[in-house]
Amino acid sequence: MTTPVSAAAIANAFLDIQDLDISSFPAIDPMKLQKLLFYAHGWWMAYRDTPLLKEEVYAWPWGPVVPHIYGEFRHFGRRPIIGERATELVKAGPGPLQYRIKEPEKPSSDVLAFLNKVWASHKSLSGVQLSNATHAAGEPWALVKAQYGDLESKPLIPNDLIRDVFKSKLPH
Repeated sequence: MTTPVSAAAIANAFLDIQDLDISSFPAIDPMKLQKLLFYAHGWWMAYRDTPLLKEEVYAWPWGPVVPHIYGEFRHFGRRPIIGERATELVKAGPGPLQYRIKEPEKPSSDVLAFLNKVWASHKSLSGVQLSNATHAAGEPWALVKAQYGDLESKPLIPNDLIRDVFKSKLPH
């Protein structure tokens, strides 16, 4: 069983996959990156019954979000993410302030193979199109929004809800 991977590692993998793809598609902007993370996490749980991401996903007004990744790339606004990769803050020693920023380890080959499949099936959509899809009736984000209303509190989307909704889409 694969250990959950940092969202930064998955985000960087999608950016690397995009860089190698010579076909035509809407470039990854911050919104598209968030939705790719969400779809990869959801499909991974549907097939493997374990989270892909170490981090939790939250219901923000524009859809599912991993806050750390939002913070990393928000300065791009609606522009494509070019020339940057996500980092993570890691413990570097026993002291309470001993942390450092580093680029995450690349995901395992089985995770990368899976991400390539997610990319192939979602790359043709823009961030807005992917966001609209997450807002459809019965989707995890929409179910949480129905419970909370305006999403001002940016509540958690429980992993079991994400898993169950994505499992229900699998062919029987």
